[in-house]
Amino acid sequence: MAKCLWGAAMSAAQAEGAYLEDGKGLDIFDTLDQSRDRAVKRFPRPKEGDYYPSHVGPDFYHHMEEDLRLMKECGLECFRTSFSWARIFPTGLETEPNEKGLQFYDRMIDLCRQYEIEPIITLSHLEMPYELFETTGGWEDQRCIDSFLRYAVTVFERYKGKIRYYITFNEINCTIHFPLIVGVGVDRSENPVQCKYQATHHVMVANCLAVRELRRIDPEARIGAMTAYGPVYPLTPDPKDVKKAEEVERENLFVSDTLVRGHYPYYMKRFMQENGIELKVTPEDEELIRDWRIDFLAMSYYNTNAETAGKQAQASGGNLFGGVKNPYLQETEWGWQIDPLGIRIMLNKLAERYDNFPLMIVENGIGARDVVENGEIHDEYRIDYLREHLKQVQEALHDGVNLLAYTMWSFIDLVSASGGKMSKRYGLVYVDRDDEGQGTNRRICKDSYYWYRDYIRERREAEKDSP
Repeated sequence: MAKCLWGAAMSAAQAEGAYLEDGKGLDIFDTLDQSRDRAVKRFPRPKEGDYYPSHVGPDFYHHMEEDLRLMKECGLECFRTSFSWARIFPTGLETEPNEKGLQFYDRMIDLCRQYEIEPIITLSHLEMPYELFETTGGWEDQRCIDSFLRYAVTVFERYKGKIRYYITFNEINCTIHFPLIVGVGVDRSENPVQCKYQATHHVMVANCLAVRELRRIDPEARIGAMTAYGPVYPLTPDPKDVKKAEEVERENLFVSDTLVRGHYPYYMKRFMQENGIELKVTPEDEELIRDWRIDFLAMSYYNTNAETAGKQAQASGGNLFGGVKNPYLQETEWGWQIDPLGIRIMLNKLAERYDNFPLMIVENGIGARDVVENGEIHDEYRIDYLREHLKQVQEALHDGVNLLAYTMWSFIDLVSASGGKMSKRYGLVYVDRDDEGQGTNRRICKDSYYWYRDYIRERREAEKDSP
């Protein structure tokens, strides 16, 4: 059975806080207040007097040493997080980086190394610099490629030999499903569908250029892309439902198909024609995609989806990619359907699709309203969720899936990406901060923290005994 690193995850945009501190620039996540849905429209610069959760959030920026110490005590073998693009290049338009931003990440990476925690660093996770987005209109403009590459090269050179695993973009296929969240300006485009797919192409080109530059600068490091994914089930055996599920699967996986295999999948040609999409793709773009492929594929897994060609089924209000309710699954308060077996199905599907290509699960967790009782948080529901999902991860490992790492979401409570709430808590560690910004940011380890600590210890012992 393959060696798998066990850890936890978060993102800079959702956890760091320290809004505009030490030279950090405004990023698009900074414009999200708790009453807005950023998937619908972009928002202006923050207004003085309004509350924006991410401006402080769990304040990892000022609690980094404490949080990494808690990770060490939990026994984490790896920590997946992101660098803030706007903390290093405040507007995204500079030619020189912000040294104070880099110094913060110097301390973080050095402490990870001291604690023998493997850092897995995502370069872009929800936080495109605001000025870059406003100036270019987002990823449909090729200037974003140049800006991202300048940022990536700065990081690769700075941390050569210190960071062994990089992920270029968080949930790279969200350029299609939630474009504004990741800096695709569909709200100002005359042809939003064309805009989404041209932007997706540019993001893939940026990904491949980053792969090329990392191989030049630090050939010992490995670099992957990340996709948001959950298997899609037909609601019934009706062939029309099966075909509908296949179409949704393809829409979800065409980016990873391209980056793993080195070319656009055959099925996209008809899709582009039927939807009037005419991509600007140069021969140089095609060579980059062919020649500079990722080393591993990472993914988030929260739920599976059910699909039907019929009109009668009840829509799923919470699942990441919509679909319809699966009558065999329970769901969270926010309507996310819980399917532990789906994580094994996903891993085997991707292993079969990509000839057992190296994989990582870098997000998997449950959001819930945790309650503090006498200074403790008894989150048995989170323990149940992790226990059942990790059983299926173990089964996938026994199946022979090449899984490099599993990092649950999230280590500390953080600002929810969908609604800007602190009350939708995912962490193993409780952070005293509410939806109105009140609280001390005191850390309290939940029962799930201790459960996961014991789980990692057991896995280490089992790996010692395995042949």
